[in-house]
Amino acid sequence: MTSMQAAAPVHPHQCDDFLRGLAVELERHSVVGPRLVHRLATDLQRKYVVETRTQTEVAGAPRHLTPRQATP
Repeated sequence: MTSMQAAAPVHPHQCDDFLRGLAVELERHSVVGPRLVHRLATDLQRKYVVETRTQTEVAGAPRHLTPRQATP
């Protein structure tokens, strides 16, 4: 998992803060691998608004927009 993949479910307005927080957590470790990134990202996601995907979303619309807000 990359940091950008980890940030995907985080609301776009909080993405920069999430990535900065993840970078701070990763700096605390001398060896960084995919499992560590996944574990730290999962823990950090709990502190941020995580958008859920629903079947009613408009295809191609950003996940933070609901179908009523999306424009065709």
